[in-house]
Amino acid sequence: MRIIIAGASGLIGRALTEHLTARGHYVCALSRYPEKMKRKVPESEQRIWRRWRADDIEDWQSELENCDVVINLMGAPVLGGRWTKKRKEILYRSRVDTGKILSAAVVKYRPELKVFLQASAIGYYDIAQPQPVDEQGRAGDSFLARLTREWERSVDGLEDENIPVYRLRLGMVLSRESLVVRLMRPAFLMFKGGPVGSGRQMVSWIHIDDVRAIVDYLIARPQDGCVVNLTAPESVTMKAFARAFGQAIKRPSWLKIPAFVLKGLMGEMAGETMLSGIAVYPRKLLDMGYRFQYRQIEAAFGNILSPENSG
Repeated sequence: MRIIIAGASGLIGRALTEHLTARGHYVCALSRYPEKMKRKVPESEQRIWRRWRADDIEDWQSELENCDVVINLMGAPVLGGRWTKKRKEILYRSRVDTGKILSAAVVKYRPELKVFLQASAIGYYDIAQPQPVDEQGRAGDSFLARLTREWERSVDGLEDENIPVYRLRLGMVLSRESLVVRLMRPAFLMFKGGPVGSGRQMVSWIHIDDVRAIVDYLIARPQDGCVVNLTAPESVTMKAFARAFGQAIKRPSWLKIPAFVLKGLMGEMAGETMLSGIAVYPRKLLDMGYRFQYRQIEAAFGNILSPENSG
C-alpha cells in the first residue's frame, strides 16, 4: 500500500516509517525537517521525505492523491517544557489545527482513502472513574483531557465523508529511544533510581514493537475504524514500573523523587502526567483478536534494555 505518515520524525513516526517500508509498503514521510531526516533514515525506492507546512500541501499533494492510508502523528511533545500559556497554544495548534488541515486535504484530494489513523492519548480519560477503563471510559476535564478530546474531533470531517478513522489512544510508548528510558537509565546506573511521587499512580504502557504490529493489524482492517486503546493489557503502578526497570539493568529501585520536587520544576505538567495515572485496558484490540507481544512490563524492559537491542 501507499502510506503517508505525518509527524514521521518523532519516535513513533521513525519506527513506523522504517517498519512499513521493510514490510513492502511505499511511505511518504512528512516532516518539518526533511533534509535532516534523510540523513537519519535515508530515502529509497520505497521511502521519500517531504516537507510539512501547515499552510501549503504542494510538496506532497501528488502523493496524497494516490495514497491508501494516512497516519497522523503530528503533535509537539507534551513533556517538552512547562505548560505556560504559550506552550499550551503550541500543543493545541500542533495537534488540532494539523488534524483539521490533513482531514480537509484528504476530503478534497483523496476521498477514496482506505483508512486514516489518528494519534490520540490516554490522557483523554477521567482518572477519577473506576479502573481499569476501556474505550467506553468517561472523558476527563483536565487540560490534557480537553486537548485530547479536541485532537480526536479534529478529524471528524473524514467520517462525514464515510472515510474510516482509527483514533489511537496511546499509553506510554517504550523503546530504547523513548524519553522515559533515556531519563531513567543514567539515574539507575548510578544507583539513584526509583519511582516518582507516591509510586501508587498507575502507568499504562506499550512496547514500540506492539505499536508497529498494531498499525499493521489495523490498516489490514480498514472497515473497522473506531477508538482503540494502544496499551498493554497489564498496567502497573509506578513503583512496579521502576522496580522492573531496575531489575532489567540489575540495579535497585529505592530513591523516590518527591512529588513537590517535580511540581516545583514542571508545574501543572507534572501533576497531569508523571504524578497521576490511570489503568487503561485495550478491550477493542483484544476483541479484534490482536495478540500482544509484550503483556508484562518485566518482559518489555528485559527486551528494551538488553545489550543486544538497538531500538
